[in-house]
Amino acid sequence: MRKKLLLIILLVFIIGFILPPAGASSLMGRDAEHYINEYQLRTLNHAWNTGSVSGWDAFRENETFYLACLKVIALARSGYPRNSTEFRGLVEWIKSKQSEDGSFPAIITDDYPEPDSEWFYWELSRSAGTGLAILALLEAGESPDSMEIEKAAQFLLKNESGNHWGSTVYLFWEQTGLNAVNESPSIVATAYAIAALSRLGHNVSEEWRWLEERLTPERLVSPYLDNTFTGFIFPMPYRDIRPPYESIVLPLLFLREENMRPPKGTLDFIASLLERTQYLGNATLRLSFRGITNYTVEERVYTVNGWEVEKTWNGTGRMAEINVSLGIPDRGSTFLILSGKALLENESGFFKGEMRFYPELLENYIEFIGSGYAEKTVFHFKDGDNYAVIENPHLDGSWNHDVYSTAIALIWLHMAGRDEGTKEALEFLELAGPRESMTFDGDAYALIALSLYGGNWESNRPGPVENEPSAQSGVSWRLPAILGIGLLIGALIGAKAGRK
Repeated sequence: MRKKLLLIILLVFIIGFILPPAGASSLMGRDAEHYINEYQLRTLNHAWNTGSVSGWDAFRENETFYLACLKVIALARSGYPRNSTEFRGLVEWIKSKQSEDGSFPAIITDDYPEPDSEWFYWELSRSAGTGLAILALLEAGESPDSMEIEKAAQFLLKNESGNHWGSTVYLFWEQTGLNAVNESPSIVATAYAIAALSRLGHNVSEEWRWLEERLTPERLVSPYLDNTFTGFIFPMPYRDIRPPYESIVLPLLFLREENMRPPKGTLDFIASLLERTQYLGNATLRLSFRGITNYTVEERVYTVNGWEVEKTWNGTGRMAEINVSLGIPDRGSTFLILSGKALLENESGFFKGEMRFYPELLENYIEFIGSGYAEKTVFHFKDGDNYAVIENPHLDGSWNHDVYSTAIALIWLHMAGRDEGTKEALEFLELAGPRESMTFDGDAYALIALSLYGGNWESNRPGPVENEPSAQSGVSWRLPAILGIGLLIGALIGAKAGRK
């Protein structure tokens, strides 16, 4: 009886040791680790390119540094071996970028509170970059007492001003380069600095109070909803600017681990806005043409025989609405609008409430902003004929059909404790290919989102780093598991021999 009890205990121990933590794939569907591993490889191999935040060579060094730190955090928290050659190479490269005063390269914060006009404001902050570097090094398993981290912390402490940290605001044009405008308090830089210093044991209660008062919908989101460039869709993976709610999401994750959370009202507001703007559910096709009172709408579906008409509607009057249950389509569909007169000045498209769905978001969409933007992105017109085509917006559970936007939304919903639509969004990330990641940091944020919902983010908090790097990935658990299995086999053989 004792032998049987011993065998049962040993078996339970080994199974518990080998299997992933409970809930690790509860929201991510089957083959969760497969998707984690795929995004780890994509994150490792992603480099700075024109899909970056700015797209300007002038910021290449800043964005490359930001991306390296983001990679370390995403990889470490998703379970990538911290002692692997590739990972240690990233860590050493980050260390090499530290200046004599302890600072690290500035990163773009994008939280200048002035409204945008025809001018593009850029905010660069060494404090934000230094705070991010500290977090990345700690996630890599570096000692809080290391020379690099101590010098970086001293830089932050020396550069604090009035319970906050700031950024330098620039105007940038290709003809004149960067021109500093002023120094401005930065909620993003302050969030990074507070998160880093709190992890190191510093008292940041006053600094957190300053930040908490500014984590409002008005500061994070509202100024950008009516902006010429970003108001037409939310959230927008815009190449040239990002609203503060995007730039600040990563330090907020770390602040949450230090028991510092944004106000509940702010979390609820952003979560509600995200839930309303997700490409999910039903949509209404609204048609509006000047001078047109009669037209026909055909829904055409692509089959083995080509495009076939599935449904037909007859439109009358200047305005028309057609309710369409699109769901997640398994085949393409197109809506063809036929008219006896020219289709002019339309405000037509698919809508969910007051938000317009865009069927695709071209990488060079910035060039189309202007009077013809809506027509070029929603409708395809035939010159000389009176018809237009609107594509199915594909309600695939994403935001913007984009990996980056979907990942940022999922992180906010996780912080807000909301799960509506997260299953479909996670499925989108799992099935999305590299071409659906329109920004240079999209894969890393997707890896963070998948790790949050899969349980890896919590289970992979940093530990000590082994001295000798290994080129093997994912082998840290194998030796103990093999030893445990060997013990089990030996015990079973011994029990059988004892019975004989």
